[in-house]
Amino acid sequence: MTSSNMRGLSKFISDVRVCPNKEAEQMRVNKELAKIRGKFKSSSKLGGYDKKKYVWKMLYIFMLGYEVDFGHMEAMGLISSQKFAEKQVGYIVVAVMLNESHEFLRLVINCVRNDLISRNESFQALALTCIANVGGKEFAEALASDVQRVLMMNTLRPVVRKKAALCLLRLFRKNPDAVQSHTWGPEQVSQLLHEKNIGVLTAIMSLLLALAAADPIGFMPCVGQCVEILERLVRKQDISPEYTYYHIPSPWLQIKLMRVLQLFPVPEDNTRRQLLGVLQRVLQGSEVVKNVYKNNAMHAILFEAINLVMHLDSEQELVAQCVALLGKFIGVREPNIRYLGLENMGRLAVMPEMLHVVQAHQEKILTSLTDPDISIRRRALDLLFVMCDQSNATAIIGELLAYLPTCSVSIREELVLKMAVLTERYASDHIWYVDVMIELIERGAEFVSDEIWYRVVQMVVNEEALQEYSARKCYDFLASGDPVAEPMVKCSGYILGEFGHLLHDVAPLAVFKLLHPHFLTSASTTQCLLLSSYAKMLAHAPKEDSLHAQVQKVFAKYQTFVDVELQQRAVEYMVITKRACT
Repeated sequence: MTSSNMRGLSKFISDVRVCPNKEAEQMRVNKELAKIRGKFKSSSKLGGYDKKKYVWKMLYIFMLGYEVDFGHMEAMGLISSQKFAEKQVGYIVVAVMLNESHEFLRLVINCVRNDLISRNESFQALALTCIANVGGKEFAEALASDVQRVLMMNTLRPVVRKKAALCLLRLFRKNPDAVQSHTWGPEQVSQLLHEKNIGVLTAIMSLLLALAAADPIGFMPCVGQCVEILERLVRKQDISPEYTYYHIPSPWLQIKLMRVLQLFPVPEDNTRRQLLGVLQRVLQGSEVVKNVYKNNAMHAILFEAINLVMHLDSEQELVAQCVALLGKFIGVREPNIRYLGLENMGRLAVMPEMLHVVQAHQEKILTSLTDPDISIRRRALDLLFVMCDQSNATAIIGELLAYLPTCSVSIREELVLKMAVLTERYASDHIWYVDVMIELIERGAEFVSDEIWYRVVQMVVNEEALQEYSARKCYDFLASGDPVAEPMVKCSGYILGEFGHLLHDVAPLAVFKLLHPHFLTSASTTQCLLLSSYAKMLAHAPKEDSLHAQVQKVFAKYQTFVDVELQQRAVEYMVITKRACT
C-alpha cells in the first residue's frame, strides 16, 4: 500500500503509528479526513496520482476502524481508468469498503462488466477478484453469465480461468438461481473437465462439488470423466512437476474428485470397475513414511478413498482391506492419524457384514481409551459402543467398568450412559445385569443419572427371581463400609425398602441402621425416598418394636422441617404407620 513514491501516504501512516494515545490518533485522523474531503470537493481536477494517494489514505483510515462516509465515487472513478495501477486501487477499495448491499455497487456493475469482456487479462483478473470478494445477489444476477463466458474461453491464461471458476462458485453460493441450469449444466462442465491444466481443473472441481451437491442427478454424466481424471492422477500420467507434492500427484485434486464421486449414486458396471481399480491402487500404495508432509497428504487421500469405498458399498474384500489399514493407523504415534482411523472405523462398524472384521482390532481400540488426547478417547469410546454385540459385550463392558474410575471427568457421564445402554441391550441373564448395573452405579457415583437406577429398579420389580438377590447385593455393599455415592443410596434405599424383608437372616433394624447414616448427607429428594423406604420397612415388619421406635423418631423430627415435601411425607407416614401398628 505504501508505495515508495507516495510520501504523503507514508508520512500519514508514520504519524498515526507514533500517536501516544487514542485521542491523539483520532485528532490526526480527523485532520486527514478533513483534508481529503476538501481535496475531493475542490474545483480543481485531481490527477490520477493524487486521487490514488487520497483513496489509499481513506482505505487505511477505514481499516483502522474509523467511519468513512465519502470518497466512494472517487474510488469508483479509478475503476474506469485504463491504467492498471489506478484500476487496482479502485477495485481494492470497493472490495474492502463496500458490502454486497451497498447502494453504490449498482454504479460499479457496468465498469466491472466492461473489464470482464475486455481483452486485457489483467483487467479481467481484477474484475473477477472484486466480484468474488463482494458477491451479493445483484452482482450474481448481472454478471454470472459474463463470468461463465470467461471460464469457457480456452484462450485465456490459466490464472484468469481459475479466478473465473472460483468467482462463479462464490456467486452460486450467494445466489444459486443466478447459475441457470439451461445455460450452465452438465454439458458445459463436461467440456471443462477436458482441461489439461491441473490448477484450472482443481478450481473447476471445487465448482462441480457445489453444483453436484445441489443437483447430483443432473450432473451424473460427469461421473465417467471424474473417474478418468482420478485414474490419470493415481497412475501419475501427464502431471507437471509443479503440481506434484512430495511425489504425490496433486493430492488436493484427488481428494476433491473422491468427494465429488461420493455425491452421485453408484455408477454403472464398467465405470464402477474402473473406479474400484483406482481405489485398490490407492489403498495398496499407502505406507507410513518418515516425512510428515508426505504422510499427511497420503493419509488425506487414503481416508477420502475409504469414505468413497463405503459409499460404493463394494465387495467385502476391499472394505476389509480398508479396515486392516485403519487398524494399523490407530496404532501409530501421530494423534491426528489415530483419530481419523478410529472415526472411519466407527463408520465401517455400522456395516453388519464388516462388524466381525472391526472386532478383530478390539484390543488396539481398548488401548486408545488411555490415550493422552481426550478427542481420541472419545472416538475410541464411540467405536466400542458401535462395535459391541452379544459376542463381545461381556468383555467390553468389563473393560469399561475397570476403566471407569480412572477415566477423564469430561467423558465419565457419557461413559456411564453408554455402559448402561450396552448392559441392558446385551444382558446375557438378569443376574449379570444386576451385578453390572450395581457396580456401575457404585463406580459412576455422581455421574449416574436418575434414569439409570430407575431402569435397575424397574427390572428388579418386574422380575421376582431378582428381588432377593438384588436386596442382598445392596445390603452387602452398604455393609462393606466403602464410600457410598448418592445414586447408590437411592437405588439401595428403594430396593431394600421394597424387598429387604426377603433377607430372612437380616433383621429389619439392621437394614435401617445401614441406610439411615446416609440420610443427613443426602439431598432432599433422596431423603424423601428414604422416608418412603422406612415406611415400607414398617409395613413389612409391624411387630418390630425397636424398628418402629427408631422410624417414628425420624418421622417426628421432620414433621416441622422447612422442606414442604419432606415435612408432608413425614406427617403422612407418621399417621399411616401409627394406624398400621395399632
